Amino acid sequence: MNTPTAAGSGLPRPFCAACGHDLTGATAASACPECGRPLVEVLTRDRRNGGLSGKPTRRYTSERRVFGLPLLSIALGPDGSGRMGHAKGYIAIGDIATGVFAFGGVSRGLVAFGGISVGGVTFGGLSVGTFAAFGGGAVAWLGSAVGGMAVGLLAGGGGAFGLLAQGGLAVGWLARGADAKGVHIWSQRVPPDDATRALFDQYAWLVGPAGGGPQIHYHLAWTAAVAVAIAAIALIPIALARPRRDRIAEELAR
Repeated sequence: MNTPTAAGSGLPRPFCAACGHDLTGATAASACPECGRPLVEVLTRDRRNGGLSGKPTRRYTSERRVFGLPLLSIALGPDGSGRMGHAKGYIAIGDIATGVFAFGGVSRGLVAFGGISVGGVTFGGLSVGTFAAFGGGAVAWLGSAVGGMAVGLLAGGGGAFGLLAQGGLAVGWLARGADAKGVHIWSQRVPPDDATRALFDQYAWLVGPAGGGPQIHYHLAWTAAVAVAIAAIALIPIALARPRRDRIAEELAR
């Protein structure tokens, strides 16, 4: 049996995940007219038969808040007009996610995970972070980047470009790799001079022992340390999470 579709839209009809009520024409309401549950929690589109993504639409916004943001916001799948879900919350999970902790196809947050991620500490296929970035392509403006292609003050990867760079191809002021280019270089073809060796000794705590080849795992360790520190600090405000107050309901209840 095929899933019913909304007239003229070609999209499966929205329905209430709690009671099954057909919500066609009611997706702009605040609650399901049948069971009264908030629509942001129960609005669903069944896409098992002929749908666009193979997954149901999901909307949820928690009542608890952190600094004015919902503690948790979920927006997966297209809404009634076909627009992809955009979650906005302290913890945001969606097709597009914006929050302190963001998880999505496109994510923006202090800590962001996604196909494309932008923020403070980022993980993704394309990862652009301020302090730390991991990804197929990783860019860290003021910190450490590790990836297939890494750009940062401290960079490690297949191709690494930074002030201190190590990788298959390393380009930087202090660069070490199979092929290295820069001011002070150490590569398979160009052995280090005394000044370069002394600099690697000086910055061994950042780039690893001077006696070895590329030490990308040192970049990975520093990048991970920065990521864990920022994530731990960002979790602290959750202790302040509180339910959203409905002052009108409180007045009526008196």
